[in-house]
Parts: sequence; C-alpha cells; structure tokens
Amino acid sequence: MMKKSSMAALLLSSAVLVTACGAGAPQNGSGTENSGTVKTEGAVPDAEQETTETETEGKTTEKAAEKAQSGGISKVITINKSFGDGQKVTHVALQYEKAIDADSLSTDSYEVKNRTVTAVRTNSEAAPAEASVPGNYVILELEIQSPLLDDKYASDGRMEHDEVIDTATVVQIKDVKSTDGEVYPAGSQEYSTPANEGIMGNDSKLYPVRDRFEDNHFYTDPEWKTVLHYNIFKPEGYEDSGETYPLLLFMPDAGSVSSDWEKVLAQGNGGTVWAEEEWQAEHPCFVVTMIYDDKFINDYWEYYDNYVEGTMNLVRSLADQYPVDKDRIYTTGQSMGCMCSLIMMSKEPDLFAGAYCVAGKWEPESLKGLKDSHILILNSEDDSLETGLLMDETVSLWEREGAAVARGEIEGIAEPQVLEAEMDKLLSENADIYYCKIQSGTGSMDLEGNPLNGSHRMTWRLGYDLPGVKEWLFTQSK
Repeated sequence: MMKKSSMAALLLSSAVLVTACGAGAPQNGSGTENSGTVKTEGAVPDAEQETTETETEGKTTEKAAEKAQSGGISKVITINKSFGDGQKVTHVALQYEKAIDADSLSTDSYEVKNRTVTAVRTNSEAAPAEASVPGNYVILELEIQSPLLDDKYASDGRMEHDEVIDTATVVQIKDVKSTDGEVYPAGSQEYSTPANEGIMGNDSKLYPVRDRFEDNHFYTDPEWKTVLHYNIFKPEGYEDSGETYPLLLFMPDAGSVSSDWEKVLAQGNGGTVWAEEEWQAEHPCFVVTMIYDDKFINDYWEYYDNYVEGTMNLVRSLADQYPVDKDRIYTTGQSMGCMCSLIMMSKEPDLFAGAYCVAGKWEPESLKGLKDSHILILNSEDDSLETGLLMDETVSLWEREGAAVARGEIEGIAEPQVLEAEMDKLLSENADIYYCKIQSGTGSMDLEGNPLNGSHRMTWRLGYDLPGVKEWLFTQSK
C-alpha cells in the first residue's frame, strides 16, 4: 500500500506539471519546456498538505480552462471597403493581450464564418499590412468573392431592402503563440464583432476611406430655398498649400435615396474611389457626394428644378469657399446620378470641365448642345432600362452635329490586362465624346465564373474600377 506521504508527493508533482504545461505554458527559444518549482518551508501535516495540493490543482485546472476558453482574443474588428457592387469586409483584426509571434500563424489558424482567409499577418494596429509588423493584432485578409457572401449584401448594387454585412465571426482553430512564448490554445469558441452601435459609435467596425469624408453637411440654396445634404472630402494640407485643387461631384442613383449619409458611400464606390490614399497621392482633390432623400428625376424627362439647380449652386458655392480650380470641376454619376449630370451640363455647359456618365440616359434633343463637351459614357448592351438605346441615339446626334466620337466595346468579365488594353485603345483616340459599351452577357460572373447578363446595375460594378477612366477625367480642363 502506498504511504500517505508518498501519495502527497505524487499529487504535488501533478500540480506542478499542470501549472507548467497544462495551461498552455510557454516554451523557451530552444523548444524545451519551462520547469516549475515548489518551495516548502517547515513541515506541513500530511492531511493539510494533501488538501492544499488538491486546491492548488483545482485552481490551476480552472485557470487552464479559462485560458483555453478565452483564447487570448479580446476584440474582433472588421475593416470595410466599398466596391462597385457594395461595401464588404476585406480584413478582420484580432486583438490579443500580448504581441503575437508571426511564425506561429498560417491561413488555416482561423476560420471566418462564410469567408476564406487568404493571408495572415501581425500588426501594431488594427490596419492592413503588406508584411507582418510586431504587435498584438493579427490581421486576417479575406477573399473578396467567397461562397455565401451574398446572403444579405448589396451584390447587385441595391440597398433598399438589403443590409450590408460589416461584422465577422472568427474561430481560432490552431494554437497561436505570443512573442514571449505563451500559447493561446486552439478551441471552438466563436468571437464576433459587436453588431450594435453605442452612443459613441462602434469602434469595432472600421471604414478607412468612408471615414475620411466629413459627413452631414447642409447647404441652403438662396435661390430655391432648398436644403441640400452632402458629404465632403478635403485633400490633406489644402489650407496651407497655396494651391488650387480639382473638385469631383458624385451624383448617386435612385437606389441610394435616403437621408442616411453612409448609404451613398456604402452602396458602391463611385464616391469613395476618389478619396482613396493611392488616388489622392497622385491627384489630390475635393470630393463631394450628394445625399438626396427624394427621387427627383424620372424616366419621362421630368425633374425637380430645385434639386438640379440647387446642386449646381452648391458646386459654385463650394468652389468659392475652398481653393478649387474652377477649370477642373468634374461630375460623375450612375443611373439617376448620370441623368442629373447630363441635365446640369445641358443647363450650363461651362460649369463642368468633363463628365463620366455611367448607366444613364436623357432625352437626346435636349442634350444637343453638349456636342463639344468632354464626356465619357459607359453603358451595357444588356441594360433593361433602354439606357444603351437612348445613348446610342444621343451619341449619333452629337456626331451629326460635328462632335468627334470614339466608340469601343469591352468584355466585363475580361482579365484586368485585357480591360486595360481595350480602355487604353479607346481613350487614346482624339475625340470629344467617348462611348464605351459592355458586351452582351459579359457584365458579371456568378460564383462559378459563369457570365451573367450585364444589366443596369451591373454596369456600375465595373464603372469606377475600369482602367484609365479616372485618369482620363482628370486630364480634362476648360
């Protein structure tokens, strides 16, 4: 029979082992385990010692369970970006208690619900990184096209009844180590981004480009007494540069009609692409995105003057208020926004130096005076709203009036290098009007890579990412 003192020694040894290894104990640089030691002073009665050792073992096991449950993740943060077909989560930042060893990470260290992880890096902040940077954040880069991504997301550009997903649910399925050797064990616990907004907003959802805009500006038009709502992006350092800057006006489509300032920046990227760091580094400019809570234009050539002319008055007011190059004011828009851009230009051809018109139309005869304007038009042959047919007629009318017109066709699902070559060929021609059409059946792809019809809304999936279109617009000047 084992003596009581021998059993106590065995229990003590067991407790030490749990403390050193069972709770995810760190390993030193050589890969050997750190040893645990127990120091005793004076004699302890066997029964009391056995009770103390049992309590220690229980507490240590409880701590190990807590550590396994927590996984070390203290916060899940999503990083969001707007694309032509809507806003999407591009990265997830996981905040840990300690700096994480990048060598302990791989793309299969985590699962993100309904998404595919394409890269994993460490960083010192909740931001994308090209390479790992020492820090306590793990950045998960996500595949943009992924199965099940379109269950509640603006895949076709509409948001009236859709909810854009800006949260993520993550499971750490492999062990992760801190730089000091502590192991955060794999588990099955789900960690999610808080969905609700607090009184100060939700700092677990980041929108790096969208948040560069100053939101909720209001302008009361002195002529029409209409109050117009808009967001504005201002180029860095404009106050002290002594320079003037282009101003880009983005006009949204009817699907964005809302008093919500975020909607026009989340539904697509027609307003946000101009505020991205890469564009601003080469082409600093002011960007204004309009927010309309009424559909003020219809398909029967009718519109509300107070919105159209009020918007024109707003542009003039901003050009006087800020250091704007009045020879380089541009307008762009999709669908209703394209229609309004054409109406404004027909009312005052000298207000804008150029226009990029996506998936829009207007009564051809009323646009006759724009034959000498600098306009780039993008439409789809499959557009069910006849925008292509009407723009065909309008462009032919301009041509008969003496305009120099360049025409081109692209496959919407072509590889980027093919699109670049086709757009370069079109835009290199010497013309006033450039008319680009997306060939029938090539507007988009399904998740298996099969072409879908390039309908009306699919046009702006491509519109602001087509190679050369932004550069073409910014070369125009009065």
